[in-house]
Amino acid sequence: MGAGSSAIAVLILVISGYIFNLIFHPVRYFSSRAEGQKLFFMSAGSGILLGAFVFLVVSGLKPHFAEGTWPLRLAQFVNQSIPVPYAFRLILALIGSVVLSSLLNLLSVKVVGGAKEKQHLLKGTSRTRAQRVYDRLTETNGSSMAQLFRRAADKQSLVMLTLKSRKIYCGRIFEVPANIDAADACIEILPSFSAYRDKDSLRMGEHRTDYPVIELWIARQRLYTLEENLRLFDLNAKRLYLKMVGAHSNPGLVNKFLRRTRRMLETQRNEAHDVVEGFQGRKDFDVEDWIKVISIKEVESASFYDPDAYTAWFSKTPAAATV
Repeated sequence: MGAGSSAIAVLILVISGYIFNLIFHPVRYFSSRAEGQKLFFMSAGSGILLGAFVFLVVSGLKPHFAEGTWPLRLAQFVNQSIPVPYAFRLILALIGSVVLSSLLNLLSVKVVGGAKEKQHLLKGTSRTRAQRVYDRLTETNGSSMAQLFRRAADKQSLVMLTLKSRKIYCGRIFEVPANIDAADACIEILPSFSAYRDKDSLRMGEHRTDYPVIELWIARQRLYTLEENLRLFDLNAKRLYLKMVGAHSNPGLVNKFLRRTRRMLETQRNEAHDVVEGFQGRKDFDVEDWIKVISIKEVESASFYDPDAYTAWFSKTPAAATV
């Protein structure tokens, strides 16, 4: 094998590794945080391992094919057509990088991103496999701020952000990118209110802007929860009936209890639906229009926000000070 052919073979393996790292979610998560030479060596390492795997598999299967069968004829045709040694195996490495990474993605969702698929409460869509894997990896490998944003997005807790401009946003985080630690990463927040910090004391100013759209979000969240409760009740009604009948031996009483419970859940669901519809009746009122996209590099500090915390801990004079 000449120097030129060796360079082409190595290049194909590096490209295979790059494709594998680009598709396989866990490796892509860490690749997005790598730069320069580290990213190249990650691709080279994955390509060499993938190439070694393909070469071993082909070498192990070759004796099982009789001379003149179509797999061997195809390999000979490719090797003769492309002036690069082991051309057929290198092409298999390229194909294998796509196939193997896609198969491993299905497994990674169960192993790494094992949490149940959650519906996006704002947009009504479900998280992709990649997002679920990235979320789980961020919980264990992300920076402190990335982990805070991830927990806030999962629990839909209020978060207060202080930007370098002294602007304050308090709201709920909806989208956390996989590369949240990157310099160009951004987050999506639905604000509850915004304000500014005083340039000298850094206290939050008295004037603040409230965003009533958060009320719509809360109504949608409640509707989604009640719909899920009703769906789960209907799904498990028969099993629950059999369990209760076995314990109380009174089918009529159990049926009455289950019907009453379902009517209560359905009433709550309908009331929540009416509240959401009341918001939707407002002209040109769309939650997504109120989302703020904030660059991570502009965030100076972030913390969870409890609107009752200040009143509970700081607004009252300590008992010792009143003596």
